[in-house]
Amino acid sequence: MESVKVMFHSMEEAQKFTLAVENYPFDVDLQCERRVIDAKSILGILGFGLHQILELRVHTDDRAATDEFHDKIKGFICGEAVEVAI
Repeated sequence: MESVKVMFHSMEEAQKFTLAVENYPFDVDLQCERRVIDAKSILGILGFGLHQILELRVHTDDRAATDEFHDKIKGFICGEAVEVAI
């Protein structure tokens, strides 16, 4: 699993993000404080509110898929990627 920080500044950005990630076969979660949602849910993202730094967790060990995923969402990333061991 890998984790990065992301932020959305508008509803349009959140919609572009969900459209970019919805077809990936692995789970993608967003966390804000203690709440965790499916990152493929536009309503969940908007429920967190805009202009907040969220932790995005990608649940796959496939490095090629992770790299492709990060390339697709690079406009939303606001920090360095962090490896998370479970």
